[in-house]
Amino acid sequence: MEVNDQTVLRRSDGTTFEVAAGEAIVIDLDSGTYFSLNEVGTVFWQRLDGRQTLREHAEAIATDYDVDVSVAVADLIELTARLRAERLVDVG
Repeated sequence: MEVNDQTVLRRSDGTTFEVAAGEAIVIDLDSGTYFSLNEVGTVFWQRLDGRQTLREHAEAIATDYDVDVSVAVADLIELTARLRAERLVDVG
């Protein structure tokens, strides 16, 4: 499935995370691998609730960080691809 601005994501059941110094470390409990997120990635990760679209997340992040919504959408789509490759998020 292709990810776009209407995609709804949720954190995968087999993940956990901890935030230290404003950055999240996400751990895949099945494989033991971890993925670190910068400050904005951490905000996105914490917002993932399985209800909001990528565009809704991007709009909130764009407001908080004073960036264009289209830039935020593109960045979140790119990050989502990496998170999906690591099996850390699920669509829907």
